[in-house]
Amino acid sequence: MTDALKPDYRTPPAGMLPFPDADAVFVPDQLDLAHHLHPLFSLDISQVNPAWSGTLHMLSPLEPAECLVGDLTEGSGHHTDLLKTNWIGFQLENGRYRLCGDPRYFFLHPGNAALPDPHPGARADLEQHYAEQHASFAATVDAYRNSGVLARPDFDRGQPVEFVDELGGDVDARANWVETVEFPMEYVELDDDEDTTLAYPLSPAGNRFYHVASVPGWHYRSAGADAIVMLYEPVEGLVLFSFDYS
Repeated sequence: MTDALKPDYRTPPAGMLPFPDADAVFVPDQLDLAHHLHPLFSLDISQVNPAWSGTLHMLSPLEPAECLVGDLTEGSGHHTDLLKTNWIGFQLENGRYRLCGDPRYFFLHPGNAALPDPHPGARADLEQHYAEQHASFAATVDAYRNSGVLARPDFDRGQPVEFVDELGGDVDARANWVETVEFPMEYVELDDDEDTTLAYPLSPAGNRFYHVASVPGWHYRSAGADAIVMLYEPVEGLVLFSFDYS
């Protein structure tokens, strides 16, 4: 999509609710996930595909301080097919998310208190990063509620940024997140364009995940992925996130 044709998403598009409450996003017994994942917006997915119904929630993980989300718990036994380094999956339950695996996937989960640092200072660095990002996100939310404008509080102060970068559409297989960490993927070459191949992550049952929305994490905080990519598998009601760092 060219810039000339792209909608101006500095105003929330139809069907979007910025900054939903955690109890509307996570199942009741997993509300502590809000310590590790900031809800950015909720989206009526019929606005993306009229064949779909329901609400999905865009999330931004606080990890990593560096490297990739989940890499600090590799080898811990807390990763699954839909919960691995640079990939976070959820099962939809009545419009809320249940993590597809053990919350100890996140290194700063209290259950990992005895888990050794994978490298010196990892825990202290991440704790400081969490504190900074919680404060940055809170400032962004407060500024939005006071002004109705989404603006990074730490950069170009007051300059509006977009609530979302892309809604719907197919994913070019050349995207960084497609190749950063291996994930089951179906590739489709376009008959009318030999230079374009589309990529669809696959669920453990072999069903396609489809792109719903993408946004830079740093639109909402002082740090975040260059693109948070949210995908949906409508057969089993699964939601998958991956993260692009240019």
